[in-house]
Amino acid sequence: MKWKQKIKAFLPPIMIEKIFEMKNIAKFKPYKNLVVKNKQLEDIHKESRCFILGSGPSIKNQDLTPLKNEIVFALNNFYVNPDFQTIMSGEKPKYYLTAPIHPPQSEAEWRSWFENMQLHIPVQTTMLFGLNSNRCNAKHIFEKYNLFTEYKKYWYFAGRHTNEYYTFNSKDIDLTRMVWSASAVSIYALLAAIYMGFNKIYLIGMDHDYFLYNHEKDMRMYESAIHQKNELHRTFGNSFYVQEFLRQYKIFKQYELLNQEFPNRIYNASAGGVLKIFDEVSLEEVLEETN
Repeated sequence: MKWKQKIKAFLPPIMIEKIFEMKNIAKFKPYKNLVVKNKQLEDIHKESRCFILGSGPSIKNQDLTPLKNEIVFALNNFYVNPDFQTIMSGEKPKYYLTAPIHPPQSEAEWRSWFENMQLHIPVQTTMLFGLNSNRCNAKHIFEKYNLFTEYKKYWYFAGRHTNEYYTFNSKDIDLTRMVWSASAVSIYALLAAIYMGFNKIYLIGMDHDYFLYNHEKDMRMYESAIHQKNELHRTFGNSFYVQEFLRQYKIFKQYELLNQEFPNRIYNASAGGVLKIFDEVSLEEVLEETN
């Protein structure tokens, strides 16, 4: 039995989370000065709107090219979208955000992914990369293999747990501190958008419906990715559907917290999926509005 399993067998869940949070606090210390730089981002887009782009399959049914005239956050593997270069053009700021890297992928897999990503992302894009307590992280890989040296980069550190007993604290979504640990990159993008002061935030391609599909190739707008070779089976084994419902529950709880604390600020402009926490809007109608 692994040491983590041994601990879980004898300690109550709330104590286990406290232990791991203390570990995260210790791991965060070397990065404190790095994330302080994020103060530059605070409220820089106050009273503006932005669009956060995920990889749900419903996004294939939407024309995203008008977003070249909007402030956009593209997430994780979105650079493979056929309209990516058009979307990331235009005069308004463009951001690209990735979640902290994690097992089961190896350093070599993550390196290959980041190298390919760098080939496709315009150099004027502002990058936001996630860190956490994992020993192998994006910063380590970038420094080791000389990646993203020409880009403007910001870093955030994830490690705050939001369990059933959690009470919202604005300090926990402050990008100059250790922020929530999340199971979806969209949560991190929302934290960034809120911190930057956007008053209208539109989610696109946030389907959250992996459990509806029998094959991983159908779960996203793309069939495969450099860093996602049989990822779900490698992560969850034969218990994927049970573990996926639990994962989505945690994601939706964080969505709910944000919706309660920031009402009438976040909207779901996806063309499908099961995200029912936020008010649903038509992307076409939103784009017709004057920003």
